[in-house]
Amino acid sequence: LQSRVTYAQRPHLFHNLGQKRFEGVTAASGPALQRPMVARGAAYGDYDNDGDLDVLVTVNNGPARLLRNDGGNHNNVLRVQTIGTISNRDGIGARVEVSVHGGAKLWQIVKTGSSYASQSELPLTFGLGSATGVDGVRIKWPSGRVDSAGALKANQLVTIKEGTGVVRAMAINRGTT
Repeated sequence: LQSRVTYAQRPHLFHNLGQKRFEGVTAASGPALQRPMVARGAAYGDYDNDGDLDVLVTVNNGPARLLRNDGGNHNNVLRVQTIGTISNRDGIGARVEVSVHGGAKLWQIVKTGSSYASQSELPLTFGLGSATGVDGVRIKWPSGRVDSAGALKANQLVTIKEGTGVVRAMAINRGTT
């Protein structure tokens, strides 16, 4: 073991600058990330329904730490929750593609297991930047079925049911949190 390597270490946080470039922002992220810890897992989810992802970090021999993302991001988002009927109940394995106003296409896969001994929430979060909505959502379900939904406004959580389409839309609180 190297003498300069300690068991408890400060966590690291990076800002995605795009084009495979990242910037370290740990020092500017407040006191919660300054303390050394034996962090082993992280689960991501929108704990406070404000449209950005918060992180729950599990710590060996210590309490879990909730790192709320309250940085004042004013970009728009669309969150998508899947409900399978022919496929599994949560739509795990579904490929969700959104066509953002302006032409960009974003996609994610509904998955389980995101970090050691951790499970992030299943709804997907798509960052839309300044776009006020999407032109459509396309889901390829594990069953092979493909469903589409038309134009949707930004800043909401939409629930899409396999074979039915959008069954619920709930506004996201984009207030001061």
